[in-house]
Amino acid sequence: MSNQGAIRRSGEDRISSLPDHLLSQILSNLPTENAVTTSILSTRWKDLWLSTPVLDIDIDAFDDATTFISFATRFLDFSKDSCLHKLQISFQMEDVDMWTIIPWIEDAVKRRIQHLEVDSRIDHMIDTLPLTVYLSESLVSLRLHLVMLHRFVFVSLPNLKVVHLEENLYSYADTMENFISSCPVLEDLTVVRNVDEATEKVLRVRSQSLNSLKLIIDSSKCWYNDDSDDWKVIIDAPRLAYLSLKDDQSVSFVINNLCSSAKADIKVSFNVSDIWDLEESFERSNVGKLLTGLSSVRDMTISGTTLKIICHYLKHEPMPQFRNMTRLHAKFYVCDLEMLPCVLESCPNLKSLVLKLKGEMENEEISLSSSVPKCLQSSLENVEIIRPNYGSGEEMKLSKYFLENSVVLKKFKLCRDCHSEEQESLVVRELMTFQRCSSACEINVVRFQR
Repeated sequence: MSNQGAIRRSGEDRISSLPDHLLSQILSNLPTENAVTTSILSTRWKDLWLSTPVLDIDIDAFDDATTFISFATRFLDFSKDSCLHKLQISFQMEDVDMWTIIPWIEDAVKRRIQHLEVDSRIDHMIDTLPLTVYLSESLVSLRLHLVMLHRFVFVSLPNLKVVHLEENLYSYADTMENFISSCPVLEDLTVVRNVDEATEKVLRVRSQSLNSLKLIIDSSKCWYNDDSDDWKVIIDAPRLAYLSLKDDQSVSFVINNLCSSAKADIKVSFNVSDIWDLEESFERSNVGKLLTGLSSVRDMTISGTTLKIICHYLKHEPMPQFRNMTRLHAKFYVCDLEMLPCVLESCPNLKSLVLKLKGEMENEEISLSSSVPKCLQSSLENVEIIRPNYGSGEEMKLSKYFLENSVVLKKFKLCRDCHSEEQESLVVRELMTFQRCSSACEINVVRFQR
């Protein structure tokens, strides 16, 4: 082949030589606003974006609602008989009428839509979803933000696996519970709740198929203040492998049938306004319920706020056994480190421990029990201590405790805020002076990166 022929071939438009259905598939991986720009390439490309099975648009990107309506209508009318893979609509325009959007959602359901997202960013709640959404046989994922959900006599969503419900309004107390129960193959559920007078205070999640659950309430973002004991969370999901609770409003958490391989990420405060001054009226039994419900988990991350309240509980009540737990990542206030052996004693098979220290000791030194927890004697292999702020030596005392008492320790890591390499070297030298119960332990010191 001549060089001239090679040059000519290298300049060919190979993308345009692909069949329309492949080009349509490529365009469907782009945001709709980007896919539309390809219409200026040539006559062939002019209407090609209209055949993509995805409509992903932000109404606020249009000059006004009328322009958007014209655009969306043209797209949906172009190929009415084809399936629509995804419809994603987001908006903040005050003049957007939900009754304009509803027919498009109904049309998408008729075209066997698999992924539907309605994201409202306006201050007031938009209107309800059409009934057809609750009867979709093709829907696989659903995300709703600031939408009204009604309770219908019959709801059937046989293929819905992923649901994100964010700051929505529910017509009846059991609307969400009934909706979740009507999804027989639901695997991934995220619920973000508001703290206001209209929100149902008892959240129940019951599912035989659920694999991942995230529940979020952040009362600091809400104007409404409710100090009542009515806010509760009840979970019964025996196949749950991941649970995340970020909740500073609910006072009670009842978790039933959590599987033994589950991973939990816990940041709750039991609606306590001041963790440093717990009132005598604080209901300690609520802490016990949460700990009992989580006692079968394999892997747990726990916040400093939650652990502070648990340490208060441990001064009065015993901690349940976490026999399946092999990994614990916890934020510990240094003033509560005396409770650390008690926490570790409840985890007899712990293999990996990450402790992030918070706060300072005022006058007293930390005092750790002379009784060595079982996990240090038989299973603990990896320990990491993180000290973001240069403290008064608590991290070194804690390091000494683990190095001198951990029989099978393989790796010890201290992540500390050192001001210089010289200071880092001093820390290493001090650690090397500690007696090591495990001769195979590898010690590593790293500077904390902010």
